[in-house]
Amino acid sequence: MKSSIARPLAVLVGAALLVAPGTAQGAPSLSSANGQGTLSDGARHFSFSAKLAADGTATGTVTLTNKSFTGENGHSPYKLQGTIECMTVVGNTATFGGTVKSTNDPNLNDAFYFRVADFGEPGAGQDQISRVAFFDDDPTTTGDPALCLNPDTANYTPLETIESGNIQVR
Repeated sequence: MKSSIARPLAVLVGAALLVAPGTAQGAPSLSSANGQGTLSDGARHFSFSAKLAADGTATGTVTLTNKSFTGENGHSPYKLQGTIECMTVVGNTATFGGTVKSTNDPNLNDAFYFRVADFGEPGAGQDQISRVAFFDDDPTTTGDPALCLNPDTANYTPLETIESGNIQVR
């Protein structure tokens, strides 16, 4: 990784988007985060839900849609569905790492990272989410979602205030 997150492709994705991957089968939840909403006058929509178990495993899902981004294939809207496999919570901010499960842009099919911040109710106009940063744009490499533990992840995932929706970090 270059500068701790190898040439991340900080793409104007749908908006959105820590510990080792795994499954929290019956493990008590240590932290959780979820939310949905829009940015860019509704052009970017996100939804996500994640849990961090006491044993350090993170599980969750994320869906992003960006009507104003065509990606490499030239087709709009850009869409991504992924699994969250890495999560850390510091105060009101959660950082995630995950793996793309489906996308309509073959060049954006790698580990991804994003952050959210919960500033209370109502969420619209207060809560924040970052754009998604990808490990890199090289289809021959695969990034590690657990790199979201790296403090430099924040440099690649600046937060933006959501227009509608709500984010909760617990």
